[in-house]
Amino acid sequence: MKIELLPSTVGDSAPRQFCIGAVVNDSIAVDAGTLGLLWPLERQLQIREIFLSHSHLDHIATLPLFLDNVYRKRPGCPTVYADKDTQRCLREDIFNDRVWPDFIQLSRKETPFLELRLIESLVPVTLSDLTVTPISLNHTIPTLGFILQDETCAVAFVSDTGPTETMWEVLLQTDNLQAVFLEASLPNSHRWLAEKSGHLCSEMFASEIKQLTEHVRIIACHLKPTHFDAISAELNSLGHSRLEIGVPGFDYTF
Repeated sequence: MKIELLPSTVGDSAPRQFCIGAVVNDSIAVDAGTLGLLWPLERQLQIREIFLSHSHLDHIATLPLFLDNVYRKRPGCPTVYADKDTQRCLREDIFNDRVWPDFIQLSRKETPFLELRLIESLVPVTLSDLTVTPISLNHTIPTLGFILQDETCAVAFVSDTGPTETMWEVLLQTDNLQAVFLEASLPNSHRWLAEKSGHLCSEMFASEIKQLTEHVRIIACHLKPTHFDAISAELNSLGHSRLEIGVPGFDYTF
């Protein structure tokens, strides 16, 4: 399984992500914060499935651009997987002919821009080369994490969330778990904000990863750019041998 955290800077690559997204095996996206800016364009054309964790802007910002970029008058279109709350946001707040043309309605009448499919926590989605299982997280709005499994390994995306239990319960029963991409949004000085906004600060992150077995690789992501250096220093000070800071643009292979 190959995973890339998508860069969200223009020009020189930077370790900070302003918006959130990842590409799996060149054809599956987890969130679409920067998906519609991916270059070269041929890379966007390879994406056939998009799994949305929730409707906050840093996770869906370029979905309309992406769908416009890859639209072709041909059979087939990208499939967007989202829960009912995120789907409602897409219909009412994004594809409403004010913010963006109503691609959902147009897809019913013309060559489709997208196919919208409903997903629910703990109900797996089987694709050609892997299975994706959504898991409810603890955020300010309904949010899903994702466990991706193929024949040899499993990897989890856990963002955005505060302290959570269901995800760890499921992961402890997941065979061949190789890595967890876990959010670390804020430094300890902003714990109050993490608690109010449904995120993790560094010390909350440290408590969460205690629930994982020692062999699992832990990749910190979603570090707020303004606090990136402080969060990185706090995470590095934990001295955890399997912990690393996620690098946008790098291919993680499991």
